[in-house]
Amino acid sequence: MPAESEGSANEVSLLADDVPDAAVSPGDEPTVSLVEIEPGLAVLFADQSPVGFDVIPFEMMSPHASKGLTDKLAVASGVGNLAAQGAQSAINARGLVRLAPETLRALKTARPMTSAGWNLGSLVTGKGKIAASVRWAPVTGAQTASILSALGPAAALLALQVHLASISRRIDENVELTRDVLRAVHEDQWATLLGLHETTMRAVREAQAAGTVNDHIYSAIATRDPDLRKQRLLFRSFVSGHIKALDTDGPSRRAHVQKNVEQILADAHGMLMAEWSWYRSQVLRASHISRDEANAVENERLLAELVADTHREHTRAMDEVAGLLTDLERQCRLIAELPAERSLPFTAKRQNIRDTIAMAEALAERVASLRNHVHAQPAPLDPPLTAFPEAVPDEVLRILRWIVPGDQPLLAIADVNLDRLVGDDAYLGVTPEQFFISAQSAVRKQGIIEREFPLADLRYVRFRERDKRGPVLDVITTEENIRLTFDDWAGKGQGLDDTRRLANLLAAAMNLPEAERRTDPLLTGNLRDATRPSVPPKNVGVLPR
Repeated sequence: MPAESEGSANEVSLLADDVPDAAVSPGDEPTVSLVEIEPGLAVLFADQSPVGFDVIPFEMMSPHASKGLTDKLAVASGVGNLAAQGAQSAINARGLVRLAPETLRALKTARPMTSAGWNLGSLVTGKGKIAASVRWAPVTGAQTASILSALGPAAALLALQVHLASISRRIDENVELTRDVLRAVHEDQWATLLGLHETTMRAVREAQAAGTVNDHIYSAIATRDPDLRKQRLLFRSFVSGHIKALDTDGPSRRAHVQKNVEQILADAHGMLMAEWSWYRSQVLRASHISRDEANAVENERLLAELVADTHREHTRAMDEVAGLLTDLERQCRLIAELPAERSLPFTAKRQNIRDTIAMAEALAERVASLRNHVHAQPAPLDPPLTAFPEAVPDEVLRILRWIVPGDQPLLAIADVNLDRLVGDDAYLGVTPEQFFISAQSAVRKQGIIEREFPLADLRYVRFRERDKRGPVLDVITTEENIRLTFDDWAGKGQGLDDTRRLANLLAAAMNLPEAERRTDPLLTGNLRDATRPSVPPKNVGVLPR
C-alpha cells in the first residue's frame, strides 16, 4: 500500500463517454471495469492492470481470505464471464483505484454512454494519457448495490480494504504553520498527540512491510487504546464547542473568530491528529481480527460491526472538522473585506489577516484531500441582472461572495430604498432559491444580510411606475408585505428597463400552494350550498364582529 502525497499518481481521472444510449457491440465492450464502492474509491477488474498508474492492492489478509474476496467480487459483479466473451485471460479484482476529486465533481453532471447497465468511459493517468477504455458503475448505482449485497460477509473485508487504503495518508503535509500553533496552544497535550501519531504510523509501516497485522504489530497499538480514545474525545469536544459558537448570527460568529482564531486552528489540527491516530488503530484492529481464520465464522459479525462503526464515526468526525474550517476560512476572508481591523490576535502578537487566511486555507485543503473532496470556495459573484444608477461597487460583490446564503449564484442585485418614515438605502438580491433585503450599511460595514426569504414563500409582486419618480415594488410573502422604492434614476431609460425586469424575475417565482387555495359556492354557482352557514377555514384571517 504505497503512501500517498498531494497529486499522487494513485489518483486517476475517469472521463465519461458523453454519448448516452448509444449501442455498443459485445466485441467492443471494455475488458477493464471499475466499481465504485465508496465515493472516490473503486475496485478495478481487469485481465491485467492498465499501464500508467498504480493500483492499491488488497493486502494485510491471508492468501485464503484474499482469494475468497476476489472470487466473490468477480462473481458478484458479473465481470467473471467476460473471459468467455473473448477476453484473453481471467478478469480478476486487481485492487483499488482512487479517483481524483475533480473527476468525482465532473461525473455528477456527466451523461455517459451506457451498455448493459454500465457507464462507459476512459481511464486517464495523472500525466493526462488515456490508459484504457473502461466500463464503470458509480457508488449510487444499482450495480454497486447489487455487488455489495451479493458479497454477504465478505463485504466487511472489502470495506476493510477501503480503510486500509486510507490510513497511511499523511495529515501534516502543507500545514506546518498550524502545527506550530497547535504546539503553542496545547503544549500540555502536544507530546501525547505526537506520540500517538508516531506510534500508529509506525504500526502501519510495519504492517505494510509484513503484509499482515500480527500480534507483535498490534500489541503496541492495543496498549495505547485508552489514550487514543481520550485524545479523540477531548479534541472533538473542543471542535464541537467552536461549531456551536459559530451557529449564530453574523456579528457573533465574526466576534468568536476574531477572539479565538488561534484556538480554532489549534483545536482543528489537534482533532485531525487525534482522529487519524484513532482511525488507524481501529483499522489495524479490524485487520488483526480478520487474520484469525480459526475463528472466522464467529468473527464475521464482530468484523462487520467494527468496520461499519469505524466508518460511521470517522466520517462524522471529518465532516465536523471540515465544516468548522469552512466557516473559519469564510469568516477570515469576510473580515479581510470589511473596513475594520486587518489583523487578528495570536500568541504574543497580532497576525496579519492574510497570513491567517493562508493558514486556514492550508488546513482546509488538507482535510478536503483526506476526504477525497475538492477544496471549493464560492465563485466570485457576477450577477447577470443589476439595477444600479452606475456599476455595482466591487467591494459589495466581494463581501456578498462570503455571505450569500447557501453558496448560491447571485442572479440579480438592486439599489433600493426601504419604505420607512426615514428612508434607508438597501440592497435587494435574488438567488435561485431566495431573495434577500438588507440595509447597505449592514452589508458594507458589518458583513451581514439582515433578512432572507425563500422564493417559495413569495405570493405576489406588484410593480408600479410613477411620473417623474422612480418606480415602486411591492413584494408580498406568506408573512410580510414589503414595499421598496427606487430613486429617480430608475424612472426612465435603462434604469426603468432593469427594474422592470427585476420585478418580472421575482414575479416568475410567485406561487399559491394548494394548501392555501380556497373555494366558495358563491363563486362556483352552487346556490344550494351557498345558503348554508360556512365555517371559516383555519389560517385565514376573519375580523370579529
